[in-house]
Amino acid sequence: MLQYFLNSTSKPAELLHDKTHLNTMPRLLYTYLVNQILAPFYASLIILSSILFLGKLIPILDIILDYNIALNDFIRLYAYFTPQLLLFALPMASMMGVILGTTHINNENELMVLRASGISLYKMLPPVIVVALSTALLTGFFSINLIPAGNRAKVELAFQLATEKIERAMHEKRFSESLGDIILYADRIDPKNQKWEGVYISDMRDHEHPVTIISETGIISSNMATGIVSIALNNGTMHRNNIDTFQTIDFTRYEMNLPLETPQTNPLAKVGRSTMSQGELRTEAKRLGNNSHGASFLNEYHKRLALPVGCFILTILGFPLGFLSGSRHKTIGISLGLATFILYYVFLTAAKTISESLIMPAAIAMWLPNLIFLLLTIFIIQKVANETHTVFLEKLYDISHAVFSKISWFTRRGK
Repeated sequence: MLQYFLNSTSKPAELLHDKTHLNTMPRLLYTYLVNQILAPFYASLIILSSILFLGKLIPILDIILDYNIALNDFIRLYAYFTPQLLLFALPMASMMGVILGTTHINNENELMVLRASGISLYKMLPPVIVVALSTALLTGFFSINLIPAGNRAKVELAFQLATEKIERAMHEKRFSESLGDIILYADRIDPKNQKWEGVYISDMRDHEHPVTIISETGIISSNMATGIVSIALNNGTMHRNNIDTFQTIDFTRYEMNLPLETPQTNPLAKVGRSTMSQGELRTEAKRLGNNSHGASFLNEYHKRLALPVGCFILTILGFPLGFLSGSRHKTIGISLGLATFILYYVFLTAAKTISESLIMPAAIAMWLPNLIFLLLTIFIIQKVANETHTVFLEKLYDISHAVFSKISWFTRRGK
């Protein structure tokens, strides 16, 4: 295709009268650039998503095994986690796809051919902008809509699994020790609504003050808002033993909270800002007022909006970074891209801390990293387009090479 450009531009007089050719050339160039970007983008997305999923899976592996999660529930759980994983994987994969694609073009001397054909860096930007805009819109859809919905569904699934775990362990006229120090017993279990009849409960969590509960009926209930799974008991008595006394309490209704994993120890059942919609975040921030708690809800609100814009900016930034490669530093764009991506999230975390400390309003603090990286992107694009970045890169390469050489020398000397 590049040879086609060269052959075409070697006859400028003919090209002026060949409108079909002028219309075809940008389309071929844009298709070629998009193809160069998409292949590493998909590869990066698959690799990053797999790594991030394993990172999410390991902390909850004990819970999955303890609840004996079936395959269909595991697939549901993976689906609920996916938007949160893609919120970080998409921007990074988009940026790395652009960097790897443009690095390949540069290392194959195709950039030199394009520039010799009269095609500047700015003329190659439209397909990159289309890719950046597409991934930014996807990131925004995940951030604003799918992640809160997935987190709410994940919490519901956690309580469903906790309830099913108890129900599976319960059998008529058998003692269940699935809850450790709490022993459950029921004379009869209704298979339709799982209602228990003739309930006996022995609570030995406090060995010095054991509690025994006998009731006519009981049924498991859960409250997602409070993060509590409990047994609602009706018409019974509670017997508590102390060292010197014996206490009996009659009740018509009593709810006993079960010692399951709390939201702090069970990531699946964590209820908070991540499960709220944008409107709920603003309402809660307004209710709490101008303090650190209210700022934390505003941070979450603006973060969901700022991340898609950050994805767009970082993807565009990857375009000039890929063209920084040279004979001495063929993959410098990849290293700088990874460092830039990490630095962006460092800035985002710092902005969150500044906002919650009430040093700066959330609306300014959470958007400040985007403004900084937008200016950086414009600066680097101008430098690369005007080919004034070479001297800076050579100095950067020499300094980094000298630093790593010194570190290697001290390492060898220490051994």
